[in-house]
Amino acid sequence: MRMLSCFALALLVVVTSPRMTLAQARAPLAQTLDLAVHRAPETVTIGGRAHLVYELHLTNFLRTEVAVTGIQVLDGDRPAGTIADFRGDDLAQALGRPGVRGEADTRRIAPAARAVAYFWIQLPSGSPRPRALRHRVEMQVMGSTEPATLAFEGAQTSVASDEAVVIGPPLRGAAWVAAYHPRLVGGHRTVFYTMDGKARIPGRFAIDWVRLGADGTYAAETSAGRERNGYGAEVLAVADGLVAGAMDDIADNVSAPTAAAHALENASGNFVAIDIGNGRIAFYEHLQHGSVAVKPGDSVRRGQVIGRLGNSGSTSMGPHLHFHVSDAASALGAEGLPFALSGFEVLGEFPSIDAMRAGARWMAAPADRAGERRRERPGPISVVRFP
Repeated sequence: MRMLSCFALALLVVVTSPRMTLAQARAPLAQTLDLAVHRAPETVTIGGRAHLVYELHLTNFLRTEVAVTGIQVLDGDRPAGTIADFRGDDLAQALGRPGVRGEADTRRIAPAARAVAYFWIQLPSGSPRPRALRHRVEMQVMGSTEPATLAFEGAQTSVASDEAVVIGPPLRGAAWVAAYHPRLVGGHRTVFYTMDGKARIPGRFAIDWVRLGADGTYAAETSAGRERNGYGAEVLAVADGLVAGAMDDIADNVSAPTAAAHALENASGNFVAIDIGNGRIAFYEHLQHGSVAVKPGDSVRRGQVIGRLGNSGSTSMGPHLHFHVSDAASALGAEGLPFALSGFEVLGEFPSIDAMRAGARWMAAPADRAGERRRERPGPISVVRFP
């Protein structure tokens, strides 16, 4: 009987030990935002410095609002390598909601909503381009009690290894403003178009070219007439190629900007699209009515006149040349690709697009960005001279 009791006791220990393990406290779980990078980060060079350009999508599948308080871009190959840290106003300016403008705080994401971080990150001088990135997001889950604070990592992505295509100038002479800014709300950089079931940013690297007057200022958008800002200037093929598309059927706007006056298919106005090889299409938009000098199927040579700068289509800036490079012969159903110019001279720059539009005169550029530049992209709102 005594031996049987010992056996029963041992059996009891074996049977109850797993139950004791199962009774231990479970690790807490918390839902986070869904992070995604749909297109590999690409690189452009401005003023001798490399810049990473891409978008991070943040989607809220929770039933409560979320407040993003920080986003760190980390080197995917170095555990402690922080490339950029966005907080406060910098974070608010980097974040946007596709199709939504005028938000009180872009850092707050409602249930079933998506925000996009539009990154344009200048790398330290001499720093090598990272091969991969990951992201650390800090957020608060809003509720009736104190917000729960969480931090998590995700969205590991490789960095594109392709170099920006080097092209010739689309115009001649001076003084041309490279009118773009990565953080301009509603600017080309932040506008998605959803065509054929897929959202894309065709103007991710687009530049609107505007010629300044003899006094070094921009003619205000409210100026009457169209003979301003380079209207009628010759537009040039930036590379040898084959014309993939051309239209010349829309009259130029006469006076006020007409951003909302055209159907989507007419927004580009009169345009030319040139296949410059390796899956790249150069787009020229808002050309002068009656000036398009090429047709689909034509071969063109770099420097050839293909039309004249105009004011056709949706031209919220008045006369200008919209130029971008994309991966398909569609003005809106394509992804914008990086490009660099073979050569140009930086004369100066404006402090902001608002200052340019208000009639301010450009200022001298810092020494590291001024003068002759080769195989680079002009900086935002810089004033340049082409050969």
